[in-house]
Amino acid sequence: MSEEKIIEHSHKAVKTLKDQSKSILEKAKDFLEEIFIIVLAVSITLLFHNWNEERHEKAIERAFLIGIKEDLKQSADDIQESIKVFKPTIDYYINVSHQISTNKIDTKYIDSLSWHLMNTNYFIFDDSRFEGFKSSGYLRLIENEVLLKHLVVLYSAYMPFEKEADIDVFQTREKDYNNYVGINLNGDPFGDTHVSKLLNDKAVRYQFFRYANVFKERKAHKLSMIKRIRSLVKEIDIELNK
Repeated sequence: MSEEKIIEHSHKAVKTLKDQSKSILEKAKDFLEEIFIIVLAVSITLLFHNWNEERHEKAIERAFLIGIKEDLKQSADDIQESIKVFKPTIDYYINVSHQISTNKIDTKYIDSLSWHLMNTNYFIFDDSRFEGFKSSGYLRLIENEVLLKHLVVLYSAYMPFEKEADIDVFQTREKDYNNYVGINLNGDPFGDTHVSKLLNDKAVRYQFFRYANVFKERKAHKLSMIKRIRSLVKEIDIELNK
């Protein structure tokens, strides 16, 4: 019922009470009829409004879950690719560490690939959709509390932690490189640096052992992150297919 009709019935209710030609019982009967019509109309209007609003919110939730699922799949693929790209650097640290341990130094290998000592592989993720949804106050629309918790923890804790961990590792390595390796290096015209000549220095040898382990740990963390993300993607699929 339109607002005009509700006002019309309100006027009728008031008019009924003022009608001197009717008895008190007739007035009460007619008045209650008008009030009933008004209450019923308002109730139906509110019910329809709530139903329409719920449909709208469900559509917003579904659109978000579809979008965030694609974001997560892309993040998992990006992390997988970054692990692949950074693998030669990890292998370099591991191989040089092994050469030091076995006292079988391959100077050509160590020097020609010494650029790995400054190679980086920062963890990057796109949280723009999640943050936009969050800042709009729409997280409340996700009724699956377990799914909501997993999303919030992933974007607010796990992924930011991995990002900060990479920043810390590479900043620390750069300082270590400058303090213990770079300051003692002499480059050649072809760009190779003779790191092999510094391997008698315990501090230099330690850099290889330390970061071989650090980078293996970072790789393990990222593989775990991929597993966590893909598990969440499956959760979202289940929710979308309900």
